[in-house]
Amino acid sequence: MKIMAIITLFILLAGWDAPHLIKKRQKKDLIVYFALILVGLTLSILVSFHVYLPNPSKGLETMFAPLGSWLKED
Repeated sequence: MKIMAIITLFILLAGWDAPHLIKKRQKKDLIVYFALILVGLTLSILVSFHVYLPNPSKGLETMFAPLGSWLKED
């Protein structure tokens, strides 16, 4: 039941925003919009199934920690 609600909400959201992009003939924006909608839909469905999703801030912290320590050195 949760999945149907999630899919319905995403369809409503896309139905609300997409016609404006189509009317303005913004093809690239429409492609990016639907790609992001698809990513959001996938992540929402995975969360509803209680699938473990890693925290993206931990990856960024690991990636930028050496840069921060390099900038702090005196």
